[in-house]
Amino acid sequence: MVDSKKDTDKNTQAALGAELKVSATTCPRCLANFICNAANIQQCQCWGVGLGADDFAYLKQQGFSAEQSGCLCRNCLIEMQREAVDAANNSSST
Repeated sequence: MVDSKKDTDKNTQAALGAELKVSATTCPRCLANFICNAANIQQCQCWGVGLGADDFAYLKQQGFSAEQSGCLCRNCLIEMQREAVDAANNSSST
């Protein structure tokens, strides 16, 4: 008997693995060059920057999403995370 869900999961993982790689890239925000290690995320420069749903919403609102603009460098991720917190604090205090 064929387990189509298991086969689909394997195909999805294989497709994702083919797309994930180590690449030299440029931050679309500050134009700094850095290495994106999507193939081994624990070795990527962004590892450890904990972004929540509000942070992702803020990034998208500012025109930055991985799908559209690519990866941001660690410094920009941290800076934009702070901006998201400031924006949330300013909107809740008004």
